[in-house]
Amino acid sequence: MIKKIKESENMFIDKILQIICLEKGLSQNTIMAYKKDIVLVFMWFKENNVNFLNASEENFRELFSFFLKKNYKASSLSRKLSSLKQFYAMLKEETYINNNPLSNIDNFKQEITIPKALSEENIILLLTKAKNNFNDIDEDNITKKLKSLRIFTILEILYSTGMRVSELISLPLSDFIQINDLLQIKGKGGIYRQVAFNNKAKNVIKMWLLYRSKKEIFSNNRYLFPSNDGKGHVSRQSIHKDLYQLSKSLNFNSINVSPHKIRHSFATHLLNRGADLRSLQKLLGHADISTTEKYTKVRSKRLAGLLNDIHPLNKIDFNNKESFKT
Repeated sequence: MIKKIKESENMFIDKILQIICLEKGLSQNTIMAYKKDIVLVFMWFKENNVNFLNASEENFRELFSFFLKKNYKASSLSRKLSSLKQFYAMLKEETYINNNPLSNIDNFKQEITIPKALSEENIILLLTKAKNNFNDIDEDNITKKLKSLRIFTILEILYSTGMRVSELISLPLSDFIQINDLLQIKGKGGIYRQVAFNNKAKNVIKMWLLYRSKKEIFSNNRYLFPSNDGKGHVSRQSIHKDLYQLSKSLNFNSINVSPHKIRHSFATHLLNRGADLRSLQKLLGHADISTTEKYTKVRSKRLAGLLNDIHPLNKIDFNNKESFKT
């Protein structure tokens, strides 16, 4: 069922962009740049009597033809297309439109950007801190106990599976009555895929289910992670806020920890440890292998670093003749 817009156009743009910001972990500067692009496009639509919710692929091709005639740089066009693709993908995800009109519009050629990821050490610090927070809370305080266990469980699931936060919040409780190594989830575009849980994640989920059952308000909720009032699922905003507070307690002041960054970390760390691209593509739910290939640049840098650290030739000082003696 298609939703109707109740806010002004400007407020609606802000609402959708904030959802994107929370899901992708984007900075406010990036969001402001996105808004500038989207407002410019919507103005063009108004001048050409096009409703932005009904804009077609042809409308967007005409729009970019207009930009090209105005001699916009390729980098500017790429950013505008990226802004619009993310905006309209979220419109579809939030059921304001049925189809994304930008799905078939190819990206402008641009330099490949390396996805940012947390180090394995930082991931371990986050998980350890979340676990210790849970253990330090008295058993009588079930509300605080549940909140601390929730972020610990969410972290374990995100890092174990690499799933998107939108996929995580929609997980039904019924899928976890019996926890298996593999779980089928519904991803982008309504496409189903399997994700894998490691043993540690499964144990934490079992603990979450035990404590979740102690909260009466959650008894009739169908989601794995209910909202605090027991109506519906936990929000992206709540997860992002919990992650922010957790990272702040570890003095990760310069690191913007978000569910999307945990997903990037999952992919990067698997590649660093020898996973192949096709398997990773399936785990991440990427429709196109080129999306997954962005991570190979991260892996190349990692491998170069390993060679510098461990290759035996690096132990030889070629300015010192003694180094050549056996």
